Amino acid sequence: MTWSEVVVFLFFILNWLVCMYQVLDLDEIPDNSPVSYMASYYDGLPKLQLTNSDQAPLPQWSDFNPLEVRKILPWIMVIQRNGSNPSGHIIKLEGEKVIEASGVNSMGQSLAEAFDSDVAEIKWREMENVAQQRCASFTLSPVPRSDRSFIDLYRGCFPFCDEQGEVCRLVITVAPVKDVVR
Repeated sequence: MTWSEVVVFLFFILNWLVCMYQVLDLDEIPDNSPVSYMASYYDGLPKLQLTNSDQAPLPQWSDFNPLEVRKILPWIMVIQRNGSNPSGHIIKLEGEKVIEASGVNSMGQSLAEAFDSDVAEIKWREMENVAQQRCASFTLSPVPRSDRSFIDLYRGCFPFCDEQGEVCRLVITVAPVKDVVR
């Protein structure tokens, strides 16, 4: 392969990667998406304001009520943060629409167990950024499995804290772009 062929190939790969994973603003996701539904619920939750802290207030995990989001439970994943690495992020709940889109049930597994190391690292970094920034994130990307990459997903990652204000759970709403809340 010539140097110019290498450059063209690398340019193609870089463009492919950029198109694969896009950070979005909430207003770029349709209002009837399960991700928008969760964002509306999340915004309405009471926030724990820590005294003597400049950290952004967050909803407490104890205030999360699955009955209030029952319409979108099939699109929800709950990640428990036990450590600051892919092995320390455990998938505690995975809705049926998430399993259907990915083709795999990863409940009870860590990110390191559920995904290959590169994908686990990317997902963990996104979740760690949400935990550190203490704000929700929104993305558009394909299913991170080679046999399902034709399915594009909206994702919303929402941090929840414990009584001390530490981020202890992430509720991730994962919905194919065609899915809507009825």
